[in-house]
Amino acid sequence: MTSLIPALMMIVGSYGAPNDTTIHTYAFDTNTGTATELSSTTGVPNASFLTLVNDHTLLAVNENCDQTDALTVLKGTAKEGFHPVASALTGGEAPCHVVLSPDGSYAVTANYLGGSVSIFPLDREVRSLPQPIVVSFSGHGPRSPRQDTPHAHFTSFTPDGQFMVVDDLGTDRLHMFPLDDHGRPVVDDMFDIELQAGSGPRHLVYNEAGDRAYLVNELDGTVTVLAYETGRFVPLQSVPADYAGGHASADIHLSPDGRFLYSSNRIKGDGIVIFSVDEKSGRITEAGFMPTGSHPRNFAITPDGNWLLVACRDDNRIEVYRRHHDTGALIPHTSIPCPKPVCILFQ
Repeated sequence: MTSLIPALMMIVGSYGAPNDTTIHTYAFDTNTGTATELSSTTGVPNASFLTLVNDHTLLAVNENCDQTDALTVLKGTAKEGFHPVASALTGGEAPCHVVLSPDGSYAVTANYLGGSVSIFPLDREVRSLPQPIVVSFSGHGPRSPRQDTPHAHFTSFTPDGQFMVVDDLGTDRLHMFPLDDHGRPVVDDMFDIELQAGSGPRHLVYNEAGDRAYLVNELDGTVTVLAYETGRFVPLQSVPADYAGGHASADIHLSPDGRFLYSSNRIKGDGIVIFSVDEKSGRITEAGFMPTGSHPRNFAITPDGNWLLVACRDDNRIEVYRRHHDTGALIPHTSIPCPKPVCILFQ
């Protein structure tokens, strides 16, 4: 299927030291499945997750796993490159995810080792960062040592615009923050939704209708289908996704048409699991598996649905797969050299 958008800007975050190039931009040709590198950025160590504020502003977490963990603001463009202009400590160790609020007024980092989230108010220009509001969690899960303490891994906003949701791998909970009339989380009104003990919830994706969510669980290697309605998540189905026992399931995404769901496994049996999605119930059925390079922590699907790109961290490359729209199957196509890639973002 030929794309109406011949080229996409692609931004990739990588692990690396301050002097390493940890953010790369590419022009990805959606007709040929090939990429041309446009720029690279140094001075942003361990840029393990990225999010765009606008066409000229990029946020990157610095997952250094020490007291220097931070959120960095970069300015520029994907074509000409981004350059760091400001940084602020997260106040929680190992930030591994950052998300922008729906109205763009604040950003939230999920701090894995800190067992917390950091809320950064943003002004219109986003040229500086204030000290964040840090919300810490408590508790533990049954899988020691992985669940001896809380591990916030991912933050999202429900499709109805009513709640901020934090996936806590360490306590098997979704932390639910109601949003006030200005769209800000009401910390004192937080409540929890308990999930399967020992599952280790990691990343979450919502369907277009907003009534189903799909949760990949890192520790027990399952995908959970959840019904969502006004602050309530109700488990409908739990399906195995990791048959190799790596206990390191990582990322999850729906195809743009919502017909297929994809989830990645690491450590053992590295690859992408493919599920078909029932149009009426939202339940899933395994439809295939594609082995990939080593440690597919993150992957992304192009907006036209033609391509799925996998960040294979330990093989220093991004693998490109053509995606079959009718079956969801992945067909190996080519690869893009990149040092320790861990986050792929399209603009």
